[in-house]
Amino acid sequence: MTSTLFTEAVERISQESAAIGTLFGSDRKVNGTRRAPGWNARLLEAERFMQEIKSGRRPIHHFKEAMSTSDFPLLFADSLDRQLYGAYEATVPTWMNYARSATVNDFKTVKRFATSGVRGLLQKVGELAEHERRGQDETEYSYAVSKYEAGFALSWEAMINDDLDAFARLPQDLADSVRDSEEEFVTRLFCGPSGPDTTVYTVGNDNFIDASAEAPLTRDNLQAAITRLMKRRDDNDNPIVVKAVELVVGPGLALHAQEIIDTTEYRSVDSNGNVRIISGNGVAANLRVNVNYWIPSVASTANADTSWWVFANPSGPRPALEFGRLRGFEAP
Repeated sequence: MTSTLFTEAVERISQESAAIGTLFGSDRKVNGTRRAPGWNARLLEAERFMQEIKSGRRPIHHFKEAMSTSDFPLLFADSLDRQLYGAYEATVPTWMNYARSATVNDFKTVKRFATSGVRGLLQKVGELAEHERRGQDETEYSYAVSKYEAGFALSWEAMINDDLDAFARLPQDLADSVRDSEEEFVTRLFCGPSGPDTTVYTVGNDNFIDASAEAPLTRDNLQAAITRLMKRRDDNDNPIVVKAVELVVGPGLALHAQEIIDTTEYRSVDSNGNVRIISGNGVAANLRVNVNYWIPSVASTANADTSWWVFANPSGPRPALEFGRLRGFEAP
């Protein structure tokens, strides 16, 4: 009797192992990133397989058997990667609204050139007369990308004991880490320990109002900043067309900024006490509020709750900021 039960158990386990081997033991990677036919279907099957183990519908020894096959560890890793990429895509940062996203081919230093161009009004030329030969000046900027990474350790016991679904949260946590790192990196391009970066916002660059980089955020100051931005001209004295403006604030100014944007009526009192009612909002057109939650972390010394910035939308010809990613690895 005992021998019969043991024999039946051995036969059953052998059949289960063969079935698992058939399910996960044949497909391989092809040429690094390419997958053999049927890989996506098996990836879904692997995810279903893991859910059945976690729910108790399959015994633990099925997982051990699957891990001994050639493809299941790869399928398991691909499942985590896919969850991470999905979470990364679902988290929208603010920096893309005011910095240009670029790609670079490798880790070597790349150069960007801001040129004066040859744009300018044409001059009337007489018959057989020489036309104007225009030159252009170049300003060089350079940077290089670096590698940033993180991971987590996970034991089989921890995954089985995870009754709060913390394991399911790990890909989201890593995706948030990527987005946080990008947002914090771009924030440091324009923000310093005491607010606006003093190497960027200078008298020579003429990029702050009222001879101060610390003007409070009011409707009048916001209007003055947008007006100054839209009146900027290039090196050849041509107007720079700004079609959309991005207002960037930290969480301390978020509600105040939105209040300025949402206000639909203003009242002004002149020196004689006369009240003038202004309907509409002159600053809200083509203006978007971006709340950057990393400003307090970067401006940790002072002015985190009072600093604010306006940028032209980076879709224009000459954005203020650029953030580069390695080609082929734009996402984690």
